[in-house]
Amino acid sequence: MPSQLEVPTDWYVRGFPPITAAMPWADRTEAEVDRAIMMLRPEGGERVLDLACGIGRHSLELRRRGFEVVGVEISPELLEMAERAAAEEGLEVSFMQADLRELELRDEFDLVLSLNDGAVGYFETDAENYRTFEVVASALRGGGGHLVQLPNVLHAERNLPSKSWIVGESTLELSDHRWNAEDRYIEGSTVPIRLGEVFERYEEIPFRQRLYTVEELAEIYDSVGMRLANTFSGSGKPRTPKPNQFEIFVEGRK
Repeated sequence: MPSQLEVPTDWYVRGFPPITAAMPWADRTEAEVDRAIMMLRPEGGERVLDLACGIGRHSLELRRRGFEVVGVEISPELLEMAERAAAEEGLEVSFMQADLRELELRDEFDLVLSLNDGAVGYFETDAENYRTFEVVASALRGGGGHLVQLPNVLHAERNLPSKSWIVGESTLELSDHRWNAEDRYIEGSTVPIRLGEVFERYEEIPFRQRLYTVEELAEIYDSVGMRLANTFSGSGKPRTPKPNQFEIFVEGRK
C-alpha cells in the first residue's frame, strides 16, 4: 500500500498523469452524467462549463447529449487527450488550457460542473480555494446551477486514516487517506496499477484537498451571490450528508 508522501503545495499541476485516465472511476462516465442531469434537471441544450475536465470524458458525453460544452483543464497532456478524443468522434467541444483561478467569464453559462472534485479545495490557501466559487458565480447566468462532487468531511472526520483499493476494467487503484483536522484537509496518495498478464505499478501520486461542511458551502455560496439549493447522496436523491457517506453532491444556484 502507499506510504505517506510529503504533498507539494502545487500537487494538482502534476497530480493527474495520463495513466489516471484509466483509473476505475473513469469507467463510469455515462452513469455520472446521468446522475448530474438528474440533480440539475436541465431542459436540454444548455451551455455547460466543465471545470478541471481532465481527458474530457464528461464534456464529450454531454456534447453527445446535445449540450454546448466548454472544458477547462490545467494539464496540457490531459487536454491533448480530450481534444484528440473529440476530433476522433467529430464532436464540437471547446477546450481551454487554464488555471481556473485565472478565468474571467461573465454570465456565459447555464451550468457549471465540478465533478470528481473539479479542483474544488485543491489550492494552497482558503483564499485561493474561495476564488473557485467566485469564478463559478461570475460564469453563471442568472438562475444557473453549479454541481460540485466532494469527499464528505463528516466521513473523513470519523473514518480516516484508512487504506483502500478499487478495481476497474484495466486498473487497480490503491489509496491512502488521512485527515488533517487542523487545516481541514484530506491528504494522502494513490497508486495506479495497470492490470494484465504483467501488472505494472506506477509512481505514487500525492494529493491534498480542503473539505467543507454543508454550512461552510452555504456561507461561501451566499458570499458570491448564490445559494445552496440542495445536497444529494450518490444515488442522486436529495439527502442531508451522513457520516457513513463517502462523498457529497451539492447544488448551488445563482
